[in-house]
Amino acid sequence: MDLINAVFVLEHPVVNIEYLPTELLPKIIADKTTIVDVRCTDDLSRHFIVEMQILKQDFFHERSFYNAARVYSRQIKKGDDYDQLKPVYALCLVDHNLESDTARWRHTYKFLNEDEPHKRFTAIEMHYIDLSKCRKRDNFSVEDALDRWVKYFIDPEYIKTLSMNTQYNYPNLKKAVELLDESNYTEGELVAYDRYLDNIRSWNSTMKSSYNKGLDDGRDVGRDEGRDEGRELERQLILKIINDLSEKISVDVISSKYGVEVSFVEQFITK
Repeated sequence: MDLINAVFVLEHPVVNIEYLPTELLPKIIADKTTIVDVRCTDDLSRHFIVEMQILKQDFFHERSFYNAARVYSRQIKKGDDYDQLKPVYALCLVDHNLESDTARWRHTYKFLNEDEPHKRFTAIEMHYIDLSKCRKRDNFSVEDALDRWVKYFIDPEYIKTLSMNTQYNYPNLKKAVELLDESNYTEGELVAYDRYLDNIRSWNSTMKSSYNKGLDDGRDVGRDEGRDEGRELERQLILKIINDLSEKISVDVISSKYGVEVSFVEQFITK
């Protein structure tokens, strides 16, 4: 609730939420680059979606809006009136350069009247926060609610460095840091988390195998389609590595992330 109220400027702040099934949102098994999806409603029946995304994904704007639109359209059943529709607010926290043509780290999309911007539909709002750009910021203010949460997402250990009095003033933030400690989870929750990490690793392995297969087909068999596939996969991998390097991600992390040798990553470092 504290995060939601920090992001969305609401006439009536959220004071209570109910978590709902996420069947309308991407399944972790089907979309390995998605960390977590949360869907909830408040006392005013407004819908809130919170999603985190690690890897860059083509058409991410379109997919996230599609998910929000599905939640909006499925609110009413046969025989219901349109006045029962409630707003849907989507927050997408991404760990990659979402919009490279701007230094802005926060992006908000609303339905506005082009000629009279003060007139707008409140059906759906899309909010994106680019955490990769936030890592380059040095002007965080602990007194700003959104700044506090952004700092938590990019550097949770920072919260522990705050004075006891400051931590006392922001109990939700302190609790969020405590939730990162594995000792606070049940055995079942840890097993589920390990299973999720296995899914991530399996997806990465599949991508690596496809990459190697494309190269092998192109080199050993010499077929044009195999060669093209290998080159395209190699090109995509190199572009991802270059992008990560530009975001100041360490060579070791990139090497582990894509399952390649450190020396392979280092050759793309700008001298």
